[in-house]
Amino acid sequence: MLPKPNPSATILYASPNEMESHLIRLVMAEKNIEREVINLKIDQMPEEILELNPCEILPTLFDRGIVLYDLHVLTEYLDERFPFPPLLPVDPIEKAEKRLIFFRFTRAAGSWYELANTIENGDKKEADEARKLLSSGLIELIPIFNYQPYFKSEEFGLVDACLAPLLWRLGALGIDLGAKAKPISDYAKKLFSREAFQESLSEVEKELN
Repeated sequence: MLPKPNPSATILYASPNEMESHLIRLVMAEKNIEREVINLKIDQMPEEILELNPCEILPTLFDRGIVLYDLHVLTEYLDERFPFPPLLPVDPIEKAEKRLIFFRFTRAAGSWYELANTIENGDKKEADEARKLLSSGLIELIPIFNYQPYFKSEEFGLVDACLAPLLWRLGALGIDLGAKAKPISDYAKKLFSREAFQESLSEVEKELN
C-alpha cells in the first residue's frame, strides 16, 4: 500500500497498460494539469482511497480531498475543473453529440473498448469475432477523416482522446486495417505526434507500438 495522499495534491492512480487509464493520462496531459501519476495495481492504492472507491477500479483520481472514478465522471470533471483547453464543444447540441459518441466508443454494450478487452482476455473464438467487429467499425470511420483533421472537428477533443489509446494498440490487438485505411493511419499519426500523447504513455505502453 502507498502512503496516505497529500490532501492538497492532484493524484491519478492508473493502470500502466489499460486504455481507460491511458485516456485519463492523456486528458490530463492535454490540459497540462499539475499532477502526480502513479501507475499501479488496484490493491496497491492507499487504504484511504480504496475505502472511497467501493468499485475498486482504475483509473481513480484524488483531487484536493475528493476521490473520483468512472471514465465519464473523470473526463467531465477534468474538462470542467480545468477548462482550458476545452475538450467538449460549448454548443449544447454538439456537446451532447460528442458525449454520445464517447459513450458508444467506451462504455456502451459492444463498445470498441469492450471489444479490445475481449480480444485481450477472451477465448480464441471470442477474440476473433471481436477483432472482426472492431476492424469493420474502424473502416466505417474512413470518410470522416477526409473532411476535418480531427473527429468531426477542427480541434482535438474528447473523442480524439478516447480513440488515441485504442489506435495505439491496434498492432498489439492483431489488427491491420490495410492500405485502404490510410486516412485513419494519417489521423493516428497526427494524434501520436502530439506532445501530450507522448507524455501520457507509460513505460509499458511505449513498447506496444
